[in-house]
Amino acid sequence: MTRPARWRDEHPGARWTLVGILVGAAVLFSWNLARGGDFTFYQAAARSMSESWAALASGAFDPGATVTLDKLSGFAVPQALSLRLLGDSTAALAFPQVVEGLVTIWACSLVGLRWAGPGTGLVAAAAAATTPVFVSMFAHPMEDAMVTAALAVALCCWQRSVLTGTWWPLVAAGLAVGVGFQAKMLQAWLVLPALLLGTWLGTAHGRRLVRTSVLAAVAVVSSLSWTVALALVPAGQRPWIDGSTDNDPFAMVFGYNGSGRFLPGLFPGAVPAEHGTSPWIHRIAGAGDGTGLTKLVDPQYATQVEWLLPAAVLGAVLALLSLRARTGPDGARQDDRARQATRATRATAVTLLVWTGTAAAVLSAVHIPHTAYVAALGVQLCLLAASGWRGAVVLLRASRPVPRYTLAVLLLVETVWWRWLDRTGGTPEVLARPAVLVGLAAAAVALVLAAVPRGHWSTRRAGADDRSGRRRLRGLVAVATAAALLAGPAAFSLQALDAKRDGSGEDASVGTVDSLAARGAHGDREVFHVSSPAFTGGTTSTASDIRVLVRTALGLGGGRDGRPLFLSDSWRVSAPVIASTGRAVLTDGGYSGRVPVFTVGQVRAQVRSGVRLLVERASASSHDPVRQYVAHDPCRSVRRFVPGVRPGSSDQSRLRSGRHTGPADREARHPSGASAHDRPTGWTLWQCR
Repeated sequence: MTRPARWRDEHPGARWTLVGILVGAAVLFSWNLARGGDFTFYQAAARSMSESWAALASGAFDPGATVTLDKLSGFAVPQALSLRLLGDSTAALAFPQVVEGLVTIWACSLVGLRWAGPGTGLVAAAAAATTPVFVSMFAHPMEDAMVTAALAVALCCWQRSVLTGTWWPLVAAGLAVGVGFQAKMLQAWLVLPALLLGTWLGTAHGRRLVRTSVLAAVAVVSSLSWTVALALVPAGQRPWIDGSTDNDPFAMVFGYNGSGRFLPGLFPGAVPAEHGTSPWIHRIAGAGDGTGLTKLVDPQYATQVEWLLPAAVLGAVLALLSLRARTGPDGARQDDRARQATRATRATAVTLLVWTGTAAAVLSAVHIPHTAYVAALGVQLCLLAASGWRGAVVLLRASRPVPRYTLAVLLLVETVWWRWLDRTGGTPEVLARPAVLVGLAAAAVALVLAAVPRGHWSTRRAGADDRSGRRRLRGLVAVATAAALLAGPAAFSLQALDAKRDGSGEDASVGTVDSLAARGAHGDREVFHVSSPAFTGGTTSTASDIRVLVRTALGLGGGRDGRPLFLSDSWRVSAPVIASTGRAVLTDGGYSGRVPVFTVGQVRAQVRSGVRLLVERASASSHDPVRQYVAHDPCRSVRRFVPGVRPGSSDQSRLRSGRHTGPADREARHPSGASAHDRPTGWTLWQCR
């Protein structure tokens, strides 16, 4: 059995470097932690799950557990527990993502260490710590953070299982995939083809089928565990399943969040997924709309995850070439331990290549609703880039002169690539220019070193003093070129120190949103400043109309005796109320607004049970159960909010009728179409008898 490498066995300098990377990443992730909340819908769910164990167990949107989220709620469990332990604050909501980010960096470092040595592990860790989409994503409450960490851990456990041939790391890898599935469903399975193929290639003959089958079985069973458990609960004893029209959790997982992204209507009972441009993706002039096959090289995505793309391409090429190498040095036979190590090294290369290809193909084919989706490429690109850097440094000692120029060419190509990303991504020159100069200087030094004869690098025939000096020189070259390689993404990611440039819980992206918006009329890119740190606390501001709604509902007796505050037909009204107060609010429609959580008869039953307050959104359709109920039952309009009119003003007061208004009168005041995510939603508060 091959003993896998461990950081505790490495040189203290390497260990302390890794500690420095982790500490630096933690500071960068947490700098604006108290300023960036989640998208209101999911923030409300986390608050609900922190207030109610029933909501936590069922993944419900509301504290009363009447409707679930429109996806599996595993990502919100750490957020809810953090809120319960640390109190309700923006920082407490985002803190689990910081931990998930550090886990991802650690896993990348360990995979790199076991694959190609400590240098590769440290560069992979530093690359993960400076990948812009990671910097933003791990600083905000987003489901993509948990699936990224889970799959990085799955890769780490899988690699150990291939190295050692033991069972528990293989089972742990499958369980980690299952955890990722609870966070982001089918996206977690993007790694499965790679892990299964890698297991087959990395296992000795005679055990391949069994070990590969066990990994597949554990991954699938753990992935579907919560969905199956929820399906086994009688429909009347669990929340309605959002994303489905027939209360089916499988329709939500595999239809609404699966085939619906490709072929809407294919899975029975699934609400058709909404396509089109997301209101949260921040467009760059000349970029695509997130739907083309070449979208991954569009600036809004390339600037977030592809800064080390040239190095990753080199790493992929070298990995492919390594697969053709002979089984042992100079063709010699290897013992069992050496053969196992060789199989593990090659299996790791194949796994990373297949995982990268699978993720890139799927992301190229589907519509990307927000930038954090490209994080599905982050771990692989970091490891391949680290491998490319190592290969280029090793080639400095090649016997033939041409390969020795690989490092210089790599650094030069990287620098040119950075400059294009800087120009299209709006990097402030105060950050971009030093990185480019470092890259050019490193390329020039590498060019000079490539001209040095191979004998000057060798330590075989040198004296003791010369041997020590040459080792130090080689180490210095490795460190300097690694730092230069990471200068571009590090400079871009430092924009996250500016609270206006660190993205949000709605769209994880560093710089591109607000840096472009902040240029001003003259295209000034220097609107950049380091915000004061905000590591703890923070609250999400509540709109004035929501405060008025809560105050009015409480004054009318809503929420008494453990009853819900009111029943609404839209999460756009109920989510900010739940997020800010933690009070139970019954909600119809689900996220899409098309999920039949309540019928008119069930609304009537809720009113008879004591829920006397109903809130109808301004854009309600004629089929809306709340709208249908108030149109034919004795309800009076208590207060109405119209976007653009200050709550409590005379204009608002004139909208209070004191009685039910007829359908024709109301129809004139209902704007057609659903409200956009980025503007207030009009509503009417009804009191029923």
